[in-house]
Amino acid sequence: MNFVKASLLFLVLGVVACSSIDGDDEVIARYDDGVQYSPTFLRGTVKYLKDLKPEKVKIVSVDAKLNPIDSIEVPVEKNDDGEYAFKVDDRDYEFPFVKIVPVFPLDKNAKMEFAQYVRLREYNIDIALNLPEAVMSGRIETLMREKELDFDSARARAIYEMRQSFNTMSDVMSYEMYVYEYIANEARLNGLLMYIYCRHEISDSVFYSTFKEYREKFAKSGIADSALLVKSADAWLSTFEVFDDMDGHTQFKSLSRDSVFGVSCCDYNLLRRAYGAPVQLTTEVWETGSEIYSRIENKSSLYYGRTFVYDKALGFWRLQTLLEDSIGICLYGKDSAAVSNGAYYRCRLGSAVWNVESNRDTILNKMYGYCRGRSISDGESGCLGDSLFVCECDSSNKCDWTDKYVNTVFQKGDKLYNSVLNAKAVREFGKCSSEHDGEVKKLDSVSVSCKWYAGSYANKWRLVEGE
Repeated sequence: MNFVKASLLFLVLGVVACSSIDGDDEVIARYDDGVQYSPTFLRGTVKYLKDLKPEKVKIVSVDAKLNPIDSIEVPVEKNDDGEYAFKVDDRDYEFPFVKIVPVFPLDKNAKMEFAQYVRLREYNIDIALNLPEAVMSGRIETLMREKELDFDSARARAIYEMRQSFNTMSDVMSYEMYVYEYIANEARLNGLLMYIYCRHEISDSVFYSTFKEYREKFAKSGIADSALLVKSADAWLSTFEVFDDMDGHTQFKSLSRDSVFGVSCCDYNLLRRAYGAPVQLTTEVWETGSEIYSRIENKSSLYYGRTFVYDKALGFWRLQTLLEDSIGICLYGKDSAAVSNGAYYRCRLGSAVWNVESNRDTILNKMYGYCRGRSISDGESGCLGDSLFVCECDSSNKCDWTDKYVNTVFQKGDKLYNSVLNAKAVREFGKCSSEHDGEVKKLDSVSVSCKWYAGSYANKWRLVEGE
């Protein structure tokens, strides 16, 4: 016998009645599984984000199929803990479940309503109205009305389906409003996770429309629509930036209106679920000590083709910036320079952010080596744009970059010819490194090649023999 039939039987056999002074029968108790659930009082709190301030709460009595019977409205007030609380004095409920709806303002002419179902028991003093339960409420209706499940079975199945659909066994049904960070800067969003899925970081109107879309589709199928998951992940990822904070520490955090609630640390489970991107670490990978890359291959994402990088020195995953996609990755443990569209950038040691660099000597030193009698020597050349600079040292071995050769044309056999050739090749192709080892490139009217030796300072682009 399913729950609905059992409930009806209890209504026939389990309702205790007595005659009132008016001669009418008055219900004084209803029982479910031997436990009195009505008349009963309700006490609860609204566990939504603190900037979502409820105007009131609706208490809706329902029938065996969760169809509304009648409703009342009760006010909300802040309790001693600063939470929005509501209460309903003793009231009769025909069935041992009730729909409770917190109502929030949206704009001058609209409201946001998030209905959820609550199982009534003898004492109902710890009701928590929260977004995950509201998303799930439509699925409970479907399972009871179309699948003939009783309330407890429908709710248990809906919870299981949500956990399967959202790929988490803990966070998806939590209403705890905090971020829990653990190893490798990975974060669990707990009850904040559903706000990300509903795109709260954009606006209230987008949040509410996405909520209704999620609720409707989950109600029909018990599955979180994959296209909606990708759209939500895209919206969330769009709020993240790579930046150096006031203490000079590189961060990858969300900078949106939700950041004040702590929704700023990256929950990579969400990205793995939405994109299929393997942004996670194993012990074996972590011990390699090098950076790791993961490309987004989901073609429905706005970030299709973009790359996540795990920077070992930083200790967390982050999305490469568009500038990095163009001029190369800026890693925390390296000091380098690069050029893009005529602008020069510096990646400083201890930072993972490219910054515009205007100091001429700094750029030349980073791109070609220090002109200080150390990593390069007298006569080595460098190019910035179309300008040629040469490192020259005096008799006391004091070295500086000079531009006195800027308009000089060098021919094969000239003292600086090979140095200038390497400088132009570095400008065009990058330094002769392990990435270019064995490559032959066309440079003006000649060909140059790169032969790279680990640990050598003599790795340069050289004229191909015979030219």
